Amino acid sequence: MKEHAFSAAVGSATGGSAAVAAAAVGRRRALAAAVLAATAAPALAQNAAPLEEIVVTAQQREASLQDVPIAISAFNEADIQKNMFRDVTDFVGRTPNASFISNGARSRREISMRGVTNFVNSNQARRTSTFGFYMDGFNLASSSINPPIMDIQRIEVLRGPQSTYFGANALGGGISVTTNAPTTEAVEGSLMVDYGRFDTMDLEGVLNVPIIKDKLAARINYKDFSTDGNIRNINPQGGGNDADYEYVRAALLWTPTDRLSVTVNYSDASEDVGMREGVPSGVFSTFAGDVLYANFPDRNGDGLADPDPDGVGFFPENQDKVNFNSPQSVGTDFEYWIGRVDYDFDTMRFTSITGYMESDFFLQGDIDGGSGDYFNEFRTIPRESLTQEFRLQSTGDSRLEWNIGLYYAEDEGFIDNKTFVGEAQPFGLPVGFLIDSEESYSESEIYAVFGQVNYALTDRLTLTFGGRYSEEKIFTDISGFGGGLSQELTVDDTFEDFSPMVAARYDLTEDSSVYATIAKGFKSGGVQVSPLPGAETYDPEELWNYEVGYKADLLGRTLRVNAALFYMDWTDLQTAFQQAGLNENGDFIIFGGIDNADSAESYGAELSVTAAPTAGLILNLNVGYLQAEYNEFTAFIDGENRVLDGLTIPNSPEWTVSADAEYTVALREGLDAFFRGEYIFRDSLRSTTAALIREGFPWEVPSYDVFNLRVGLEGENYTLTAYVENLFDDTYFTNAYQKAFSGGLHIEPGVQRYGVRLRYNF
Repeated sequence: MKEHAFSAAVGSATGGSAAVAAAAVGRRRALAAAVLAATAAPALAQNAAPLEEIVVTAQQREASLQDVPIAISAFNEADIQKNMFRDVTDFVGRTPNASFISNGARSRREISMRGVTNFVNSNQARRTSTFGFYMDGFNLASSSINPPIMDIQRIEVLRGPQSTYFGANALGGGISVTTNAPTTEAVEGSLMVDYGRFDTMDLEGVLNVPIIKDKLAARINYKDFSTDGNIRNINPQGGGNDADYEYVRAALLWTPTDRLSVTVNYSDASEDVGMREGVPSGVFSTFAGDVLYANFPDRNGDGLADPDPDGVGFFPENQDKVNFNSPQSVGTDFEYWIGRVDYDFDTMRFTSITGYMESDFFLQGDIDGGSGDYFNEFRTIPRESLTQEFRLQSTGDSRLEWNIGLYYAEDEGFIDNKTFVGEAQPFGLPVGFLIDSEESYSESEIYAVFGQVNYALTDRLTLTFGGRYSEEKIFTDISGFGGGLSQELTVDDTFEDFSPMVAARYDLTEDSSVYATIAKGFKSGGVQVSPLPGAETYDPEELWNYEVGYKADLLGRTLRVNAALFYMDWTDLQTAFQQAGLNENGDFIIFGGIDNADSAESYGAELSVTAAPTAGLILNLNVGYLQAEYNEFTAFIDGENRVLDGLTIPNSPEWTVSADAEYTVALREGLDAFFRGEYIFRDSLRSTTAALIREGFPWEVPSYDVFNLRVGLEGENYTLTAYVENLFDDTYFTNAYQKAFSGGLHIEPGVQRYGVRLRYNF
């Protein structure tokens, strides 16, 4: 196989391009380090100030980050604004041993933590997840996991099983997002305008209004985002990945007494994108590709289709064009209510959190990605979620801290999916022929009781015992046909689990400690969307996490170090499979589902360092090292049983690194200038199980590193920032995903973005 131009462009880690890749990466990293060093140099002669204490609440009470025996990455409001976080991928990229893949849409992100990834197709009536995603105490994971980052007080990313507080399906970790609550202090707010490349406009407004002094206040957020996108459709039908996004959030705080507070939050969001983000790779995934791309055969044997005569071409020569034969539309509409009541007794606090969400994911138009008009799909997935949690916890300063709670949740969803044959008539089928149809309904009920006790056995040693018992009842009704298979299936099942957690923290000094944690994670089983006969369901998966860590504030609290070592052992890992080809009658069939890998393991190390070596200078470094592999797994891929023992679990990069340096200098009283450099590295990975048996582009997503630069001015009530993301305009892609009917692999190219942002506070 001859070298593809991509190898030199992105530095593929395979084949003869390794030396080129190493040299290219080395030059970029050296330049990045030089810029970071230049940013830091002017401040070396100044005096450093102690680092601020970071307060987290993911364990449902305020505590110092350094005192919690869990590996946590926490970002406060200042961090969020400095890093210009836009969605979940931004803060995940700054978290050790965390990464993401997507399936071409903003609302289809799948996060991996320590190798734990959700492989259950998100295009199901009931969405499942391997981590908890909580917004102000309400779990969004069942419906939408990528809300906009706006007016956020704090983001906390907890790695490892978090069943006690985040639920049974949080076996990979938990994400807790806390918004800014209304305040009765004064009228305040902010306005933000961001204009960038691709005619991208981001408008944001926040207004806080006291209504009754010390009793009642309201807070309103509004965001309007639009962009022409980085990919265009050359077809007259139009429609690239242009996007429009509108988001409204309103909150009301009522404090009738000193003991009682009531908060009500309402959010409404609407997102519409012109297409799934991705360009053709020229690589056929399975049998269907030979049909869908019949006009572009691989005549020279290089493993890539011949160039598309329509002018689109393949990555990396093509990074910004597609040819879709009918207008596409992809998006999600959702709204949710959160009601919270807190009542303080003398020695304890009662909390009630009620949440309700409605969401509607939709996708329509050309879905195969081929230049011929092969298939058009119309899909909608409306979902509803209702949760109720009651908690009672101790307050005050005591050796014994406790927390108990009850939890109830209802989730339901419906999928209506239909795929029609287009003008190209693949497989000789008539135009408009209904080749695939699914109408499925699914619901679940979850009951849980949980609790945790922290006991200071001595002045230095604190023990923690926690656990959660849960019972989940699921009901699924599937009706449909596709790929030569028809299905009429009704399943009613119940899953029970108890997930304990034990931890110990020992204070070495006033500012340093070590900890050890053992915790269990659990994820319920489910129903196959496209079942094989006799395999209508898949089993639950569970894992045990063993972790030790070190946390310290050193050198007069100018250096913060958090480190962790972990080992995870799990069974019945839920892993996706897809199969396409000819059956015994010569008919084309395609089906997919979930296999349970018998056993797998994951182990690694994590390091987070924050330093303030001099006044005005802040340095951050996050490093993750991961080994996640199947111990015993025989998977059904391309019509054969494949032994995958010892292979790396998809979406598990060996190394993840992020670093940043920010230097602030006073120009005059009330006016500062700042210079900020950011570096992000993600090692190579494979996005799917099927990719494990193949080599090279694009099955292996190569490693990439990105350097961002931000400079600006900060006054008493405004911040002006100019930014460039992917400063060196590197060619890379973050993910490879399979288009409809296994036709070909599309990839999501990295892109350079730049612009100017102005924020005004009042």
